[in-house]
Amino acid sequence: MIAILIFFFCSSTCVAQYDYGYADPSIPELTQMEYYRGVWSNEIEMMQEGQLVRLDFESEVTGRFLQDHKTFQTEFTATNGFFSTDIRTYDVTEKKWRALFLNADAQRWHEFTVEQVDSEMITMVPGGYSGKEAFDIKTVDRIISSDHYQKLVYQSLDSGESWDLTYRINARKRDDH
Repeated sequence: MIAILIFFFCSSTCVAQYDYGYADPSIPELTQMEYYRGVWSNEIEMMQEGQLVRLDFESEVTGRFLQDHKTFQTEFTATNGFFSTDIRTYDVTEKKWRALFLNADAQRWHEFTVEQVDSEMITMVPGGYSGKEAFDIKTVDRIISSDHYQKLVYQSLDSGESWDLTYRINARKRDDH
């Protein structure tokens, strides 16, 4: 009986330590995603009539390095049943992250890029998350602290000549094994 308890304790401890993975140290740029590891609760505000208004909408994001320690995956889930995921890895030739977004329920797949500029992670999504929208999306992740980051979501109707803030997301860390 004691051996079984020790096995379950050790197994759950080992799994908990791997839950969100780690960046392969042979590619230093992979650590750019370290801030995103763990489970994050989101408070979302939407621009309405020139003011940011908090939405009554609960969501969370889980970010983790996969077993190769070079691939990073995020999963976005919401209480209304919405789910999307993306996988990304650092392209050492292009010096930016390449990401593939998937929302299978809405039949949307799209590729986009992410790169670190100064201390912010900038994501450029041409054609919106379906790749077919009449607008482009840019997100800017700003690290506030080790358990808080802010994502600013912008939209452009003129191929990136100008950007309008559409959402502000405050993400608070719930878990980060």
